[in-house]
Amino acid sequence: MAVVGVSASPVNAAASVSIDDPGAPVAGTVRLTGKVGPGASGVTSVLYVIDASGSTGDPQGSDCSGNGVAGGEDDFNGDASVGDVLDCEISGVLALNKSLPTTGVQVGLVGVAGTAAAADLDPAGSASFVPPTFTGGDPRPRIESVARSVTMFNVGLYDPRELEGGTNFDAAIQVALSTLATAPAGPKWIMFLSDGDAPVADAVLQQLQQSQVRLRSFGVGSGATCASSASLYKMASATGETCEVVQSPASLAAALTGSQPESVNGVTVTIDDVTVAADVDALGGWSANFTLGAGTYTATARGILASGATVSTQRTFTVAASAGGPPPGSVSVGPGSSQATAIKVKKPEPTRKSLPATVTGRVGRFTSKFETTKQLKGARLVLEAQRGVGSPWQVVDSDKADRSGRFALTWRVKKSMTSLRVALQPHRGYAGSVAAVPAPAISSCKITKRGRGWTLKCSTTAKDGSRVRLLKNGKAVRSARVRDGSFSLRGTGAVGAFTVDVTAGKRHIRLPL
Repeated sequence: MAVVGVSASPVNAAASVSIDDPGAPVAGTVRLTGKVGPGASGVTSVLYVIDASGSTGDPQGSDCSGNGVAGGEDDFNGDASVGDVLDCEISGVLALNKSLPTTGVQVGLVGVAGTAAAADLDPAGSASFVPPTFTGGDPRPRIESVARSVTMFNVGLYDPRELEGGTNFDAAIQVALSTLATAPAGPKWIMFLSDGDAPVADAVLQQLQQSQVRLRSFGVGSGATCASSASLYKMASATGETCEVVQSPASLAAALTGSQPESVNGVTVTIDDVTVAADVDALGGWSANFTLGAGTYTATARGILASGATVSTQRTFTVAASAGGPPPGSVSVGPGSSQATAIKVKKPEPTRKSLPATVTGRVGRFTSKFETTKQLKGARLVLEAQRGVGSPWQVVDSDKADRSGRFALTWRVKKSMTSLRVALQPHRGYAGSVAAVPAPAISSCKITKRGRGWTLKCSTTAKDGSRVRLLKNGKAVRSARVRDGSFSLRGTGAVGAFTVDVTAGKRHIRLPL
């Protein structure tokens, strides 16, 4: 049963964006928070899966703490093996955990080697999940204490069973899924960290697909891979998420905290005519800062999805007056936040290839509407291509916006690539943003020769039932209808002598062959 490349249920689940209750803010800096993505309401539950197999003891000497030098502080689990892969995995978990909101999130940990087990996080009872900052009487958060207790072949502080015999990915996923099944309604995540590759059964991949859980994997060190044949890739792809290789174990913490859901390109928050680009964390939580005077405001959060679709919601709240606060009713971008930007990608021309070779459009700022600004002149844009869900994005071209915000990006189309997006880099106080490149009206054409004739099959964005004609010298010689997003036509003679014409409403879309 092959499941790689099949869209998982989380990919198709309805995405939404939410705004948390801001409480009782006073005039000055007001921080708004929320969630974005599939199942953006309820409690977010995340399991950190740490590979504790024997191979994680090498290499040693990495600066896992990120203080610039390798030393005793890089022995995170106190096993006298300083700065090994396992130390950097633990450091990454601590960094990610510290970056998460203190409310609306619960965390847990699974250790894996030859078998797998979930750690007990409550010293006074039994708990698979606790809030990120829960201490249970410890001098540090419980998740940190338990993570630091993981040594090779040992799950954690309160479950010291032996995990000998390699790395059992199947056991890790099954334990993680059964543990997450006990969590309350809300987004559910697995952050899977490993330095190698191990088999994963098709049945386990099927469980992931059907679970509504999202798994993001990180291959740590030179031996890790996110190739399409690798289990780290297969597991992430099955849930609509990404696999990322982190060559240097010391860079894992930054990779974890800098990641965000594959289904989300960004979030903007608008109050009156001021729009802020929200920071989106690894689990789809977002935050944005405004400077507000006393008054009643309505905030609109807008989630931009990787598909190009948008979701939005609103919340009205009141800001009380404060001594020395900004004038009543005033709204401006808050400290640490940036004004939002937007990318308008022009619909690509029809093409026989799977993806367009040229992508054009404009960049601008986003208030209550899109508008260009000279402030973005010279802003750098990159065109990124992806081999499939779960694969990393690769930069294939770059350009700079002109005075009117225009850009043009060109690349040599590769059949192995399945998606394109444009990313705008932060520029002069304006935030970066990402936009999907829409599919051409006609693309992915395949010609199959049959005797003296040939058959043409293409994908199209035209509605099912739309009329398709094969033209020669302006006259129709064949016709068909669009079915399931594609059409087929038969012809004879030189293919280049023909043109395809698709009727889309009142428009005619043409592709010279």
